[in-house]
Amino acid sequence: MPKEMIVALAVAAGSGIAIGLQSTLNNWAGRLVGSTSTGLLVNFAGGAVAGVILLWTSRQGVVQRGALQGATPLIILASGVLGIAIITGLAYSLPRVGIAVGLSAIILGQMVVAVAVDSLGWGGGETIPLSAARIVGLVLLLLGTWFLLPRR
Repeated sequence: MPKEMIVALAVAAGSGIAIGLQSTLNNWAGRLVGSTSTGLLVNFAGGAVAGVILLWTSRQGVVQRGALQGATPLIILASGVLGIAIITGLAYSLPRVGIAVGLSAIILGQMVVAVAVDSLGWGGGETIPLSAARIVGLVLLLLGTWFLLPRR
């Protein structure tokens, strides 16, 4: 396996760990201030930190000042709105179903979108046809999420 692929997998795994930790923090915050406030406050705090980093990196020449051109602002805006919806959804759902079930459902949702994007060729790479094996994989993720549900 090429070194670049190993590094990419390690970064992806680290991102998964960060999602798990952030989900736990969103769960706590959601219980304290409510899901909508959590979604907005978390994104505001992240945006403030990102703004400072963006200012610093643009002065260092890391980020090009003309980077926001064409459709990019709309893509970034849509992604930001989705970020608010994601954090709000986590803050709402995790206290009700638990961290494990919530993260399993998140992974299931991500995989459904990923399989659709791959199948339609929207990811910018080679189209990966929908197959019975991929459908079975999604069904197994669904069953795994179902079995993780607490039986109260």
